[in-house]
Amino acid sequence: MTAARWCIVVADAEGPEWPLSDDSDGPRAPVQYCGLGEPTTMLQKALHRAGRISHAARVMVTADERNRSHWQPALWFMRAEQRFVSESPGWSLLTTAAAVLSIAARAPSALITILPARSYVADEWTLTVALHRVLSNRSLLSDGIVTLGMVGAQPGVDEDYLVLSAPDGRPTAAVSVTAQRPTEWAARDLVRRGAVVASGIYVAYARALVALLYRYWPMLTRKILRQVSHSLASGAEYNIPRSLARDELRAASRPFWDRPPWMPVRAVRVAPCGWSSLSSPHAIERVALPRQRALQTGSVESANKSSGVEHDHAM
Repeated sequence: MTAARWCIVVADAEGPEWPLSDDSDGPRAPVQYCGLGEPTTMLQKALHRAGRISHAARVMVTADERNRSHWQPALWFMRAEQRFVSESPGWSLLTTAAAVLSIAARAPSALITILPARSYVADEWTLTVALHRVLSNRSLLSDGIVTLGMVGAQPGVDEDYLVLSAPDGRPTAAVSVTAQRPTEWAARDLVRRGAVVASGIYVAYARALVALLYRYWPMLTRKILRQVSHSLASGAEYNIPRSLARDELRAASRPFWDRPPWMPVRAVRVAPCGWSSLSSPHAIERVALPRQRALQTGSVESANKSSGVEHDHAM
């Protein structure tokens, strides 16, 4: 029997802010709520991405209360129990964990994809094909949790990189080292040696993710699960209390304060798709400014070329 596909769109990750409109002096917001010169925001594009691999009723979103005015209009079609909200930005690990536990409580055998909303993709077709490939091939998930590594002809700006081990006869590659935002010259060397950009996209069965949560955050996981069960019963939005974030996350082991327990162990390479994690103002400028100039002249293709995007559909 095929496992039901669920998706978690992470919209409350910390990151740089950007103007909400073309007016550089206008109001700003976290970049996932911006359109970068287009009417569709990065969050809305991530929701569309999720809709291509899962039913709308099985898409969960993490968000923060402080930016409710930016994300709530985009989630008009979602039931309250599909939203996992923290009191302030920066608690995306807790809200994502709550979403994972909520899915596992409903469908223990579910296949979960975690998608970052703070990201830009020029070639959605290539990424969608890669996601369907992972989701439909059980052998790719036999090692537990798989991440998507983005191949690029040139180094990305302010990206994390995954250094992959030599082929070992399995359909995925082992991640030997994660290089966090290396310098430009180091990034070029990593790319030359076959490293891929860390996308922050994870695919795994619910039971694998829950097992890691219980392993690294046992007390916190139990508390979240109790609150998730209450929210499921009431049909209400799930909210992360400030006390839970403050007290329990501080008690967790230090390596997992700023990174998920499901850090990648195996990776699947994805052909160039114009990926950017939008993790710095410089990275956003590389995407936004060429597109804004091209939109003014009516040439989107010119924007893609200026951003160094390659439309290579080979997998």
